[in-house]
Amino acid sequence: MMKETIIEEFVEKITYGNNKYSDRFFEIFSARGFLLERDSGTGIVRLSRESHIDDCEFLEVLQNINYKEIYKKPHFDSIDEAGEENVSQRQHAYFDAIDTQLFDINNIKYLHELFSHVIPIDEFRLNWIRDWYGKFNQFKGIVDLPKIRVYDLEPFIARFAKAISSIGISTWSSCEGHWGTTAYIIFDRKYHLVWFQTLLNKFIKKKLDLACNWKWLNNRGTINHPGADTLEMYLELQEIARLIYKYRDDLINIKKYIASLLTTEHKKMNKKNLLTVFEGFFDVAITVNQIDILTI
Repeated sequence: MMKETIIEEFVEKITYGNNKYSDRFFEIFSARGFLLERDSGTGIVRLSRESHIDDCEFLEVLQNINYKEIYKKPHFDSIDEAGEENVSQRQHAYFDAIDTQLFDINNIKYLHELFSHVIPIDEFRLNWIRDWYGKFNQFKGIVDLPKIRVYDLEPFIARFAKAISSIGISTWSSCEGHWGTTAYIIFDRKYHLVWFQTLLNKFIKKKLDLACNWKWLNNRGTINHPGADTLEMYLELQEIARLIYKYRDDLINIKKYIASLLTTEHKKMNKKNLLTVFEGFFDVAITVNQIDILTI
């Protein structure tokens, strides 16, 4: 019952003041991890072209409250070894418009189903190729990572995982936390972990009044609310994800500039020293490139 109560309170918070059906849909399904766009003139909601092609199929199935009984694809970190998806796959109607009326978002039972899609922790389902993106040269040279499927992410951390992936931060696994436990995200090696720490310290904390605690162990970042308030933890993850995705173009450009400054000497550094370097480079990057993302 606790999880269901949190879902109801969570949906009420993220949709507060949005009475229009399409606006409610946008907030709910963005929170669920789908990368959505909204046309301010027409009100049309569509999937972003940055979405994984399988997100279209998953959205279709989510029109049914009993989707878990009819959609049982294996969970895996989907990486297409053959390269980019072919052009025909990118022509799905959801990239142009989504009929939001087909989703029963005013039905609290439907919302319970939508936000209680628990993914079992199973490292054997992961695609080991992703670890390649955590290497030093790959961190330096690659921003456009393989897209992540919403289906492979737990609901309350899905948006966060998708947002940081959109700015070139590669992750290995994530967990929303269950029944009051700590949520976590595992980064691919130290460079992605330290880069996120840099963004947290130099950007996110300057834009948002954060209440939760972040702790770091190996390549894992954990987040928990000091008062064990799970709802507030989920809302904070949403805030961070929304902020990152909003400023993704600037953050990508900052990372590209910083990557151009990295040498083999940085490859040898421990995380503490690397964080100092990254934070210094961050300040240089926004000054040299005249990027204004810190204005409150």
